[in-house]
Amino acid sequence: MGQIASFMDSLHLTYDEVVNKIPYRNLVIMQKDKQHEVYGDVVKTISGKDMAKRRSKK
Repeated sequence: MGQIASFMDSLHLTYDEVVNKIPYRNLVIMQKDKQHEVYGDVVKTISGKDMAKRRSKK
């Protein structure tokens, strides 16, 4: 598969966008920054007061 086809497939772009509208440098950056699935636990945000309460309980 050629580079143009891989840009079209992975970034869901048209041939005209890849060849004429979007510069090559931007296409490379877009491919690197492509969204991906994230794994792991959800980080919960807590306030400073809650952190202080947890610390004082120990």
